[in-house]
Amino acid sequence: MSKLVPTRIELARPLPPLTYLAPEGLPAGLRVRVKLRTGAVVGVVLGPDPAPPNVKLRPIDAVVDPFPLLPPKLRDLLAFAGGYYACGLPHLMALCLPSGVQVDWETVLPDGQRLAELRDANEWSRLEALGEAWHVGELPLPGLFHRRSLRGAGVTQVRRTELPHPLRVTATQAKVLKALEGSEGVLLEDDLLEVAQVSVSVLSTLEKNGLIERVRRLDLLSQKREESANKQIILNEEQQRALTAVDPSGFGVYLLFGVTGSGKTEVYIDLAEKVLAQGRRVLWLVPEIGLTPRLLARLEGRFPGKVAVGHAGLNITEKQADVMRLLNDEAPIFVGVRNAVLAPLRNVGLIIVDEEQESSYKSEEHPRIHARDLAIKRGQLEGCPVVLGSATPSLESWHAARNGRYRLLKLTQRPAGSVMPTVKVVDLRECYKTERKKVTFSPLLLKALKETLEKGQQAMLLLNRRGFENFWMCRACGKPLDCPHCSISLTYHKGSYRLRCHLCGFESTPPEVCPACGAEHLRGVGEGTEQIEDQLQAQFPRARILRLDRDTTQRRGSLEAGLLAAEKGEVDILVGTQMLAKGHTFPKLTLVGILNADLGLKVADFRAAERTFHLLTQVAGRAGRAELSGHVILQTYSPDHPAIIHAVAQNFEAFAEEELPYRQGMAYPPFASMSLYRSEGETPEDALKHLQDLKVKLQTISDLRILGPLEAPVARVKDRYRMQLILKAWTRGPLGEALRVAPMAPGGAVTLDRDPLNFGA
Repeated sequence: MSKLVPTRIELARPLPPLTYLAPEGLPAGLRVRVKLRTGAVVGVVLGPDPAPPNVKLRPIDAVVDPFPLLPPKLRDLLAFAGGYYACGLPHLMALCLPSGVQVDWETVLPDGQRLAELRDANEWSRLEALGEAWHVGELPLPGLFHRRSLRGAGVTQVRRTELPHPLRVTATQAKVLKALEGSEGVLLEDDLLEVAQVSVSVLSTLEKNGLIERVRRLDLLSQKREESANKQIILNEEQQRALTAVDPSGFGVYLLFGVTGSGKTEVYIDLAEKVLAQGRRVLWLVPEIGLTPRLLARLEGRFPGKVAVGHAGLNITEKQADVMRLLNDEAPIFVGVRNAVLAPLRNVGLIIVDEEQESSYKSEEHPRIHARDLAIKRGQLEGCPVVLGSATPSLESWHAARNGRYRLLKLTQRPAGSVMPTVKVVDLRECYKTERKKVTFSPLLLKALKETLEKGQQAMLLLNRRGFENFWMCRACGKPLDCPHCSISLTYHKGSYRLRCHLCGFESTPPEVCPACGAEHLRGVGEGTEQIEDQLQAQFPRARILRLDRDTTQRRGSLEAGLLAAEKGEVDILVGTQMLAKGHTFPKLTLVGILNADLGLKVADFRAAERTFHLLTQVAGRAGRAELSGHVILQTYSPDHPAIIHAVAQNFEAFAEEELPYRQGMAYPPFASMSLYRSEGETPEDALKHLQDLKVKLQTISDLRILGPLEAPVARVKDRYRMQLILKAWTRGPLGEALRVAPMAPGGAVTLDRDPLNFGA
């Protein structure tokens, strides 16, 4: 019986670390199963408790891992992220390892011992040493994640046991044993049955006699990916210069600044090929799952069988399968969205962050990590280059490149035969004067749509608002129909005939009369993508129209299917939100219409102009990416705004030169660092008190500017009142000191968002 000692266990719960009795010598980072109240949960070992509480302690239920499964450098990254973003290790580990990834304790080591025997003998130091040898590839454990049960998802693998070949076997049994011996003792069951030409009953008999064993392999599940032909593209002079500028032998951050359609992906692929030839691995981040299908098809064509993927669109089995491939070092390229920055990939030699400016790399839920920033830290720990790519870089990355912290690489040309689209601006104020009413489609846009359809080409219309009407209001008393649980109005969705809150999910049938005054004068205001689709269908009844927004892409695979149909030319007009703006290539798309270009400028956020410029430039770049020329019609009420002017000119550098002095004068990023503390309460006073107490503690820190506490832009969400406190400093030092002075209590009333992007959430 192993000795049990008080051990601190951290859980993925809003609780401080708890103390349990666990075997002596358990290394930090192991997952264990413990009882919490009446249920079982998985926690992470922090180490022995030097001052255990004077109460009767519960023992842990089980040790899940024989040794830390995450590579050592990834463990260092988690330690950094936990301290920087004030979050617990279990919350971060959950992003690396799905709960279903568990080892087979019956795994046999080269010396014949089983992992379970070492566990029962309490030989944790030896297990930890075995784990380090496994991480560096000195100890192959191919069956580490097999399952003894043959039920459930996965594929069955047949292995020859160590029992000697019997003197008497049937002819069919001999075929099986001979096939296994010719394949180093291991074959997938389907392959074995085909090679040996026998039935499953023969395998059952051999297994009953102890001559073979069957286990379940989850890690060989392959996702359905369309493999494209391996097109070897010859890089132009600019692309070749960028390729040779990236030094794969050490850490460095490179900003690949290339206009839309300039071939950044070709540079990434050639860089990946160089790194794989050195025996190292590639971590490739994309901002959203809509960008992965076509990219994966290209990568499968170039690197067949070497690509794994991770994003929220996968089911739990698929996530587990590719993570197991990474842990077994079987997939040298990993493509994924935000959380993939924490993927358990060993020996990383290149990190790519495509569309690095995208806000989706920043999590708005706990833990509030920023994948781009963690990618740079991981590159530093791994000693490998990090390539940030964008046609419209974030001002933080651009400023770092101009100051020499990052190396700037430029791609200014589209491929031969492809030119930048022409952009025309429509002043909606003038349209209103002419038409004497609000205009959704200007005459210029309608004419262009008609001509595009007549030529058999495609058009795309962007409106970054979903639903049919933005809100309903009473014309008698002027009151809007608001969500009863949040401080925002309800959006009308015509297809489902519902008024919905886009924050808490509340919905109701539209009322017949105003709830406030009883009048029957209710009307909808504003338009969303659903209404645009309706109006287009009325204008062009024969056109094939496809709407892509969060409402139409909820079903698994629907976004990928829609994008593929558009690429094949099966759609005439695409209508959607910003999910259409990035990275997609539609060969027949020649017209892009932006219906209300200044919509994002109406937000009280210092990044509003930057976000608007990014969106307009990216969506304009979808037009004319093949041999056909592209045209963009941009409708706006603010044609003189700098973000609009520079987006029309497709001139990021001019926009940055105008925007950066404003940021510097106001002490905003990239010249200063910020932290956002949020609190919630049943009343506004409750939420305010938490932040007032925090402010008193923080006022002792020098070089720290404290703004607030203030009411949050959305003051109530899900019946909880919200306040916020903003910290600003010229360097990150005072913000780190704030965490030391006032540590974040797990599950406390105050939460922290380090380097926030969204101040209205």
